[in-house]
Amino acid sequence: MEKIKSIFTFIFLISFIFLSLNLVSAHCPLCTTGAAVGIGAARTYGVDDSIVGLFLGAFIASSGLWFSNWMKKKKMYFSLLPIISIIIFFLLLAVPFYIKGIITDFKMVISMPEHHSMLGMGIYGIDKLLFGMILGTLLISGTFNLSDYIKAKRGKVLFSFQGMIFMFITLLIFSLIFWFLTK
Repeated sequence: MEKIKSIFTFIFLISFIFLSLNLVSAHCPLCTTGAAVGIGAARTYGVDDSIVGLFLGAFIASSGLWFSNWMKKKKMYFSLLPIISIIIFFLLLAVPFYIKGIITDFKMVISMPEHHSMLGMGIYGIDKLLFGMILGTLLISGTFNLSDYIKAKRGKVLFSFQGMIFMFITLLIFSLIFWFLTK
């Protein structure tokens, strides 16, 4: 437990240093640190893995977008870079979790029981942490895309820290949904 706290403290301090040096912009270490702090807090207090997965997904999405923006500044950008970056960051987290036994199963078992009405299918067997990671990655990527769309359409953001606030609201809503479903 002490090792986890040390790691998150280190991440926070490094991110604070980068922020104070003014080296970053949108999808910055602030978003990434916010997601990492959420992961550490959730795991520390025994929160359900689906909720922890949401925060890991946010961490993955913000890290992937941060990296693609950094590549854009280095003039090494192409249109699929954000998607490829997010996939790489996802794999860099999910594969070691699977190897260490934190994610127990990658397979999805699809069955079609007659009593389920959700498009005639029920999806079972996917690890809760993995499910949360996938959903969190997709949600937060979409949230940042929505923020970027609003900024492009209006020529400015609606309010300061718009992307970060959208991310935290999305995480809060879906964390509450999962909390009510798993309690």
